[in-house]
Amino acid sequence: MQLLEFFRPRRAGIRASAHRGDGDADGVRESRRIVGEYTLTAADVLAARAFDDAVARSAYPIDIHNPSGSGTTTHRLAPGASYEIPYRCLVPMLVDDLLVAGRCISTTHEALASTRLTPTVMTLGQAAGTAAALSLRERVTPRALDTKLLRDRLIRDGVDLRRAEASVS
Repeated sequence: MQLLEFFRPRRAGIRASAHRGDGDADGVRESRRIVGEYTLTAADVLAARAFDDAVARSAYPIDIHNPSGSGTTTHRLAPGASYEIPYRCLVPMLVDDLLVAGRCISTTHEALASTRLTPTVMTLGQAAGTAAALSLRERVTPRALDTKLLRDRLIRDGVDLRRAEASVS
C-alpha cells in the first residue's frame, strides 16, 4: 500500500488505480506450472548452467520448506556462481501465442524453489513482455521469435545477461 501511495501521484498510469485486495493466504510458494519447451531442473541451477536463450539470471539457493512447517532444506550454488533461465521455460509446449512468467514457468519442484523469488519473477515478466512486443513487431509467434534479438533488447534495457559465451549450453 505504501508503494501504491508513493507512485500514484508520480506516474500517470497509476493515478486512477485502486487496491482491490490481497491474497487470502500468505506463504503460497508453489502452484500450477506449464510444461514448456524446456524444463529448468535443480541440476541446471546447482551447476550454474548458462543458456543461449537466457532471459534471466539468479544466484538464489534452492530452499525447500517442509510442508508441515518445520525446517528447510537448502542447496546453495558455488560462491559467486549464478544460473540462467532460458526463454524456452516461458514458452508453453502445446499452446501458441502465449508466454508465461513468474512461478508458473516450466521448472521442476526443486528449481522453482530458487526461481520463485520476486527479483527473478520481475525479470521474467520483463522478458515475457519484451518478447510479446518483439513478436508483434516482427510478425512471428513468440515460439518463433529470434532469441538473440530478445536478449539484445533485454541487455540494452538493463537486464544482466552478459557473460562468457564459452560456458553456454
